[in-house]
Amino acid sequence: MTGFVIFALLFVGLLTGVSYFTRMRVRFDLDPRRAALLTAGFCAVVLGFWWLATRGEKIEDRWIAPLILPGPMEVLQSFPKLHFEQGLVRSVWVSFVRVTAGFFLAAVIAVPLGVYMATFRPVAAFFRPLALAGAYVPIVVFIPLTIAWFGLSETQKIAFLFIGCFVILLPLVIKTISDVPPAYLDVAVTKGASQWQLVWQVLFPVAKADLWDHLRGVYGVGWGWIILAEVVNAERGLGYLIAISERRGHTASIFAVIIVIVAIAVACDQLWKLGGRLLFPYRHRN
Repeated sequence: MTGFVIFALLFVGLLTGVSYFTRMRVRFDLDPRRAALLTAGFCAVVLGFWWLATRGEKIEDRWIAPLILPGPMEVLQSFPKLHFEQGLVRSVWVSFVRVTAGFFLAAVIAVPLGVYMATFRPVAAFFRPLALAGAYVPIVVFIPLTIAWFGLSETQKIAFLFIGCFVILLPLVIKTISDVPPAYLDVAVTKGASQWQLVWQVLFPVAKADLWDHLRGVYGVGWGWIILAEVVNAERGLGYLIAISERRGHTASIFAVIIVIVAIAVACDQLWKLGGRLLFPYRHRN
């Protein structure tokens, strides 16, 4: 604990010093090439430290034992085994279907419910416990609950991902609709808009670009929950591969699966970003 506190203080001090002495400007736009170079620099530092900490053929020659942190090449060498012996591609597809199904079900319910809760006071009062549960109940609690409700089935895994996405998405939708400026409603009322038109022709269209961003973020969170969803009797999926590798002591395979999960999540995030640019081009005009 003491070592971590010292590290945290040194890290914050170094970051503060760099920010101050290089005279960084607050919220100043950064050239895309320079931004990409800085990002690449961070990745290079991480990879360099990773290689340095794990180099050496013998365990006693390494700073960190391979059971705790395997080397970069050991992780790369584990991919063929995962693919040919454990069905990596099939597991990717199974996990993708589970995450997408759970997220889709959550979005279908959370978006309209959030819109109505932010619009109509009686609806908000009736469903307020749902929002409170999402804010204060740990998501891990729903693992044994979904097992009790649905058993060790495929439905249990999708239900857990549905709950995990729903409890995060609902408050975001409520806040986004609530933040729509009242001026839009005032103008629509003077034009003779009905209550229904105020909801679906004023509030929702104004907020839909921000709602898209929230959907994009929550879908990424779904990939963060996939390991928990597949931790019990999965038989297939990326979480199942991690559980099997952990029981066999194949730490390199665990890191390989984590890299796959991150790569898929980043790729999906970029597709969501592209979709946002196509659907809402006005947000990206200079």
